[in-house]
Amino acid sequence: MTTFFQKKVDRRSRSAMVGFLQGHFRYDTMSSWNRLTSYANNIKFHRLGLSSSQDDKAYELLGVDYWDDIRSPIDDFTYEQGHRYTMGSNGRSSGYLVLHDSHLELTGHLSYCPTCSQRNFKKVPPVTFQDNNEKVIAQEILKSQNSWLPKVYLGQSTIQDLSISDDEKFSLIIRLKSQLADCSLSNACGVCGNPRSNFSVPPSRLMVANKSIDQGEDFCAEDWSMGSLRDRVELVCAFDAACDSVRSNFINLLDDYDVVEITEHRPVQVKKLVAHAA
Repeated sequence: MTTFFQKKVDRRSRSAMVGFLQGHFRYDTMSSWNRLTSYANNIKFHRLGLSSSQDDKAYELLGVDYWDDIRSPIDDFTYEQGHRYTMGSNGRSSGYLVLHDSHLELTGHLSYCPTCSQRNFKKVPPVTFQDNNEKVIAQEILKSQNSWLPKVYLGQSTIQDLSISDDEKFSLIIRLKSQLADCSLSNACGVCGNPRSNFSVPPSRLMVANKSIDQGEDFCAEDWSMGSLRDRVELVCAFDAACDSVRSNFINLLDDYDVVEITEHRPVQVKKLVAHAA
């Protein structure tokens, strides 16, 4: 891959690393009025070093949704950085790639519907229980949404009718309340009614911070050791490399594909008068 944004930086030289970080292009992380900036690269067509024919074809792409075809290096960068950093586009025409702080946050969903993909904040309850005692107590806990104190369940007629002792009932109630925490009464999807499944790994989403990174930072200060400077240079160089990969993907798109106009027919619902059947 041809390097375009990447620069060689002597990691043995403090002055070289400081000069690289201080001299790197920066852009807004939000709107310009916030005055918050971070490391960035300009990816507007006329700043990508395109040939004349590539430049002409690039402008033919205006109005074509091609971003998903070239953005995979951003996801790779985010993953390689442990989701602590990511990249986002900014500017009126999304002409800049900007480095952002980020982190993963659990969505809170505990189950999903394999049929319609609807997510749910409740888990699917267990299908089977060891015996009828467990089943009866579990049903009472689920019906009450696990909201009562253990002693309240002992007063339920269905639980009173069980043939085991109150001490055994109480122990079961304590254990099942813990096991059934966050469970819904049934496994039915609230949208389509089909059975839900529990997530094996709770889903998370990437939260992107729009705060500045190193804005006005004094890299000559004592708290910036050689090790911390190298770490920051590695991060920014990895960001530049990802920008190079996005650029390469875009150029490959220009070289390998043509923009053509096609006519798509979509169904449209209209109202018409229809005579009564004889």
